Amino acid sequence: MFHLMKYCFLNILREKSVVFWSMLFPILLGTLFYVSFGHMGDEIETINVAVVKEDDSDMSKAFDEYIKAVEEDDSEIIAIQEMSDKEAMKKIKSKEVGGVFYCAEEIRLAVAGNSVESSVLESLLDTFNSQSHMYQEIIKEHPEKLQEIMQDEAIIELTEETTLTGKKVDGIVQYFYSLIAMGCMFGCFIGLQVSKYLNANIEEVGIRRAITPTHKLKQILSDTIVAFVIHYFNIVVLLLYIQFILGIDLGDNVVRLYLIGAVGSLIGVSMGIFIGSISKVGEEAKVGIMLAVSLGGSFLAGLMISGTKAVVEQHCPILNKINPAAVISDAVYCLGVYDDSGRYVMDMCILLVMSVLLSAAAFMMTRRVRYDSI
Repeated sequence: MFHLMKYCFLNILREKSVVFWSMLFPILLGTLFYVSFGHMGDEIETINVAVVKEDDSDMSKAFDEYIKAVEEDDSEIIAIQEMSDKEAMKKIKSKEVGGVFYCAEEIRLAVAGNSVESSVLESLLDTFNSQSHMYQEIIKEHPEKLQEIMQDEAIIELTEETTLTGKKVDGIVQYFYSLIAMGCMFGCFIGLQVSKYLNANIEEVGIRRAITPTHKLKQILSDTIVAFVIHYFNIVVLLLYIQFILGIDLGDNVVRLYLIGAVGSLIGVSMGIFIGSISKVGEEAKVGIMLAVSLGGSFLAGLMISGTKAVVEQHCPILNKINPAAVISDAVYCLGVYDDSGRYVMDMCILLVMSVLLSAAAFMMTRRVRYDSI
């Protein structure tokens, strides 16, 4: 069996396109992610804000208290300075402040232009407006509950998005989780190449192997092991690159992380062998199927558009359970964001069952193939 594995290993390495798609392409894509928005998750600096008090109305006083509460918050989002309208205009033109709040019966905001700072300030104003509207509705419909709600500090406290483990939630990191899933799924290209060596009507190697007395199960098993080892090496390189070169936090549990890479590599290779074993489908069609499954699954897992996976979970949760890319990214998410051993084990079991079913189906299809002549 060792000699079968040896020659399969050499045959795979000769295919440069396979090496590119399974190893180099995910690394290149990860680099583009990092260059494009790798630092967008970093904390922004404190924003200097000017406050101009135009009158002493109740709304003006309420907003003044609100904005001071924001300034005193531990997150240090803003630093306010009270000044006149004329002085505020000078500072905003010289970009000494990110925006100007006008405290009056109707709160207004002036910003220099579209930027992250202006978006933050607009969000603060929207939050205040929504809270004030809520209080107004309560006064109209249930004035007797106003005092009770005012005493509830949770209604006016600023919120911070976090997780059960206290780890910071970074929306950008999910792209790298999905990238890992895509990298695992791209093992299908190695699996497809391996399947060619099992079919006499595609490669000359397949012809020679078809006339040997070696059992088909032994051939498939040896080829799968070689393809798995090669692709798992690719995934290890990808994980090391993401963690130590790009500096993306993938969690502290290294053993579980690389176990995900191993099981993900196995299902990618198994899927490629399964698709390649479909005898009545041409090679170009097989490549199209693999791209549709791997890239389509990665898209649904959130590789291209943030939040896609959450939308699928809301409207069709079963799809996230049968989509290998979504299951892989979910398993990595368990390590990087929250500690849920039960969910992690379930994800791993789903991937293993899928791999076994795909491998068994590939064996059944290959075993039953007969040729009129070789």
